[in-house]
Amino acid sequence: MNRPIEKKKEIIVALLQNEIDRNGAAKILSCSVKTISRYKKKYLVNGIDGLKDHRKSNYYRLSSKSKTDIVKIKSDDRWRSARNIRDKLHLNVHPKTVRRIIIKAGLGKENKIQVKALQTFEYPYPNDLWQTDIMGKINFLHIGVLYLIATLDDHSRFVPAGRWFYRQNKINVFQIWYESLAKCGIPRRMLQDEGSQYKARVRFGETDYEYYAKELGIELIWAKSAQCKGKIERFWRFVQDDFVREIWNAKTIEEVNGAFIVWLAKYNYVFRSDYFGGVTRASRYYPSEKKISHLELQHALTILERRTVTRFNTVSLYGIRYRIPMGYMKCRIWIKIVGNKLYFESMGNIFWKTRLIMR
Repeated sequence: MNRPIEKKKEIIVALLQNEIDRNGAAKILSCSVKTISRYKKKYLVNGIDGLKDHRKSNYYRLSSKSKTDIVKIKSDDRWRSARNIRDKLHLNVHPKTVRRIIIKAGLGKENKIQVKALQTFEYPYPNDLWQTDIMGKINFLHIGVLYLIATLDDHSRFVPAGRWFYRQNKINVFQIWYESLAKCGIPRRMLQDEGSQYKARVRFGETDYEYYAKELGIELIWAKSAQCKGKIERFWRFVQDDFVREIWNAKTIEEVNGAFIVWLAKYNYVFRSDYFGGVTRASRYYPSEKKISHLELQHALTILERRTVTRFNTVSLYGIRYRIPMGYMKCRIWIKIVGNKLYFESMGNIFWKTRLIMR
């Protein structure tokens, strides 16, 4: 707090005469002990002039005319920003000051005229392109962080499959891909980002996702930014606005996924899209003509992983531990993932099978 210079002199003189200490002086002048030491040195050198506050203020009070001019310019040209108006009127204030006057006048919110025409594109037929992605983590109140993985048809915005998981790893991506292909057939193209679940990090490498897409004859298109996946990004926002808050207090991931199945069915078959003229997304969608039987799909999307059995007769797969029968301690075994089933092999023979735990 800036005190009158006479008050400062009185306190500093008292300090020099040892009537008060520095802490007492700092408390009276509401400043730090370091400032008191600086005042003392300046007073000894320059006298009372050393106690003057030489800081300059940039405070500038706008006149009534300036305020009126700001409101008039904004009313006439709604596109103008606070910075633009300030520069046009040659005002010596921060743009935030102008912005406050604009908001007070009720001119803050506006629908800007699009100068450049928006270019939108969608594939002409269903299954020409599917988009797939992993929505960023949502921290539920009682469950913690969950990730939503889904696929979406570019033409109709129909969502073949989607589910919430604790992890965003490769096997969870494969599960949604498998469910989508089993339900709706095989698309011509898939659009996804360059995450490690989808694309290899090394130049000449190949992920399982890339390998199986090639085997199924699916062309992969890589999105360089979130804007390239605009349709599924808008779907994420709709999920956050319309679904997440409804299930915010869920106690288990099973409760979230159970509610999401019902909500997704409504999204596809009940909710009407204003963008499509008030029709449902399902009315614009039909399954792919290129289909594959469940048996062929399981064979085509079989994933093999090799693991070492621990001394506790368990193996770890994507963060989940599975207990297997006795007799394979320290052995290297193969784990075959077919759909949502796990098959444990040793020496070419299947010795154990169980269900994949979805986390």
